[in-house]
Amino acid sequence: MINYHELNETELADLLRAGDEVAFSVIYKKYWDKMLTVAGRRLNDLTEAEEAVQDIFLNLWKRREAFTLRVGFENYFAVAVKFEIINRLAKRARKMNRDHEFALNLESSKDAPFEHFDFDLLQKQLEYTITGLPSKCQLVFRMSREAGLANKNIASELNISEKAVEKHITYALKTLRTRFGQYLSILLFII
Repeated sequence: MINYHELNETELADLLRAGDEVAFSVIYKKYWDKMLTVAGRRLNDLTEAEEAVQDIFLNLWKRREAFTLRVGFENYFAVAVKFEIINRLAKRARKMNRDHEFALNLESSKDAPFEHFDFDLLQKQLEYTITGLPSKCQLVFRMSREAGLANKNIASELNISEKAVEKHITYALKTLRTRFGQYLSILLFII
């Protein structure tokens, strides 16, 4: 029987490449907290930080057969977290720009009669906003609103808790409410 905690990083990497789930679990447990701390500090959002770290581990598992450890897991994860944070911050900046443009469009049409309101534009803005949500949050929201699944079914299908489903939906609705204000109920009716 293998004592995984006595293995060096190269041996763990070799077992990971071979698809050994226990080796992956050992790596996951050893580096999760460190990565979460760094991501949480840089993103200033614990939920997004958890998703970022989870995405890094998910990508590692998906690419395990081609994975090569060059320096060490500490360095590998430091670089992975750095790039994941850069990508997420860039995505935030793009979203802020879209939100700003949308707010300007919304402000300029504020005094226009309701019947002249551009529903196509509003629907496109809704899609942009939903697409800008974190990936898991977006998936849960779409399953809830577009597919009409109950929270229990979503939780079962995604293998997460019902509380996590509720948390994702609440976050999505809060984001939409912030962006669309009084028009949110109309948009939710549309979708």
